Parts: sequence; structure tokens; C-alpha cells
Amino acid sequence: MCAVAKRALRAGEVLDEYGMYMTYGEAVNTDEMCRGRYLPEGLVEGCTLLRDIAKDQVLTYDDVRLPPGRLADALRAEQYLHFRAEAWLRDLSYHETAPA
Repeated sequence: MCAVAKRALRAGEVLDEYGMYMTYGEAVNTDEMCRGRYLPEGLVEGCTLLRDIAKDQVLTYDDVRLPPGRLADALRAEQYLHFRAEAWLRDLSYHETAPA
């Protein structure tokens, strides 16, 4: 399930829980999810928007800053690496949680 904007979202907003007021989930296949770097609906909570998002637009990992140190992001990155041999999410997660 990828995250889709329920309304126009603005850069700097922090996303609420999945299925609440800001996003809804839409089913997509695994290849599209990975190719588009879509943000899973289950991982939206606490993400900060880096740019404006139009209503009904799919959110991607490039649209958000992940909350620091979140276990769910590390586990998702591990899945991408193990099952798809893709390291971009691990690298992104590390960048988001590394000390400045």
C-alpha cells in the first residue's frame, strides 16, 4: 500500500497516522512500489514533507524526511536489500538517522 495525499499537503507539515486526515493507502504491485520509491502508507506517521504535494498524488521517499532512528524504516530497508538487492532505502535511512 502506497501513501496518497487526501488533500493538498504543504512542505514542512508532519504527517499524521495512516488513514487519518492527510493520507490514504492505494494498492500497487511490488515492482511499481520499488521503481517509484513510493512511501508505504504504514510508515507515514511522523514523516516531514520536503515539498508541496497535490491532492491524490502518491508520496515517495523523496518527498519526506523520515523520523530519526525509527526501527520500522530500518526493517523495511533490510527487506529491500534482502529480497530485491536494492540498497537505496538503507542508504537513505542511514542518512536520515546519522548524527550531523
